[in-house]
Amino acid sequence: MSYPFPHIDPIPLPAPVGFFKFFLDLTLTLHFLFVHILVGGLVLAILWNWLGHLKKSPVQVAASGVALSRLPILMTYVINLGVPPLLFTQVLYGRALYTGSLLVGPYWFGIIFALMTGYFLLYHAGKLSTQGKAWWPWGILSLICIMYVGKIYSTVMTLMLTPEVWHGMYDVTARGTNFPPYDPTRTPRFLLMMAASLGFGGLAMALYATKQALKDEVKSYLRQAGGLGGLTGLLLLLAAGVWAFQSQPDFVRAALTGSSLFSTLLATWVVAVLASLIGALTLVKQPQRWTLARGVLTVAPPAVAVAAYVIIRDQVRDVTLGYKGFDVWQSTVNTNWLVVGLFLGSAVVGAAVLLWVLSVVCQARTVEENYE
Repeated sequence: MSYPFPHIDPIPLPAPVGFFKFFLDLTLTLHFLFVHILVGGLVLAILWNWLGHLKKSPVQVAASGVALSRLPILMTYVINLGVPPLLFTQVLYGRALYTGSLLVGPYWFGIIFALMTGYFLLYHAGKLSTQGKAWWPWGILSLICIMYVGKIYSTVMTLMLTPEVWHGMYDVTARGTNFPPYDPTRTPRFLLMMAASLGFGGLAMALYATKQALKDEVKSYLRQAGGLGGLTGLLLLLAAGVWAFQSQPDFVRAALTGSSLFSTLLATWVVAVLASLIGALTLVKQPQRWTLARGVLTVAPPAVAVAAYVIIRDQVRDVTLGYKGFDVWQSTVNTNWLVVGLFLGSAVVGAAVLLWVLSVVCQARTVEENYE
């Protein structure tokens, strides 16, 4: 059966496929890490703020304000780190990506407005928080906007892999307002991302509780509530991972189970998630002050878990598209080493600036000073 992929771009790739894949997986790992912390942190902060005002608990209200105070900054990293993997995906898989995005064009274009609205609502919630007012309804609206972005991205990435539905969608309407038919992989993949967000977001909140600028009772609540949220999310993540794999088509599962790389990645992912569980449990049980080593040991397992998942995700995409006649590894390549060198140089400078900005943000004194 032939699938309606557009004709191959006559312009060759300026670097090997593996070069682009490395940076695609690297930048997507960073993007997903910040997405998880943002979404998980926002979910927990909304819950704490609602409970705090319902029970008239100043500690819960204070904890929600501390969690919220960092989220607008995290949003900037989510947005900026989301651009590079999208561009690398376009370079490698543009023939499928463009088609998928055009088939839901109005919703794809709406991502811009959803991001701006969600960003504004985060700042508005932060303003209400500093005034001691309940902000959770605005937080829910912001979360809805963020989830909309994730929903549309997931839809387009799924459409990339299902060219068999393209003609049917276009026949219904050429305006791009028709959603694709149900895909059995969509729900488990969504739950996988949400479980990871709750797990890693809760872990991040518990780790943040080790900062010295907070009252002891706020630290204790952040550490315990964040850690318990992290434990819950990570346990759900293991279950969601099994479901996500089982939901894949037979030919994908067969190809993956026969791959030694997949076996290594799967083992790495499981070990990293279990290590994250231990880290969350340690934060709940053993209150300690912040140290660089503690931060690294807590952050490293989630980063490894997300990296393993991203590479597995990349394998699933290549197997699926290859089965349907789109082998990205057969792309025409004409390496331009000058362009490659300029890109690597600018990437190093950009990474250095990013790390410097992140270090400044981590040292900044913000709304949590109100709870000393």
